[in-house]
Amino acid sequence: MPGDESLEPVSISLLNILAISGSLRAASTNSALVAALAQNALPDCHVAVYDGLGRLPIFNPDDEGERTPPQAAALIDAVTAADGVIVSCPEYAHGVPGGLKNALDWLVSRDAAVGKPAMLVHASPRSLFARRTCRDHADNVFRAL
Repeated sequence: MPGDESLEPVSISLLNILAISGSLRAASTNSALVAALAQNALPDCHVAVYDGLGRLPIFNPDDEGERTPPQAAALIDAVTAADGVIVSCPEYAHGVPGGLKNALDWLVSRDAAVGKPAMLVHASPRSLFARRTCRDHADNVFRAL
């Protein structure tokens, strides 16, 4: 209304989400799910898909700090910069795939993920155990212990 000074424009900042597929398969339904989330994000939400899972070295606590490998540092930086994280977790042998577990291990002793909003999704129609197992691992990373 004219003359109503109480109405001020609202500034909405861009929401940055990092999406991680726990699968390394080229035809993975979980990777397709995070790609679809990125392609269909709302205009005020940017979803970046992390694609370095297969290049992460095996976690070794002796390689933390100044010795953190560049691939692991890139993951830690991406999680730090994100406002939230989406993890798409397939099921391998009734549990979390090794590559995804390795990524979570790189994050567990860092503050990058603690308290960060996280969502667990999966696109595996035959998954019986992945949700619970991946949730338990992710809880250790994204919640303050």
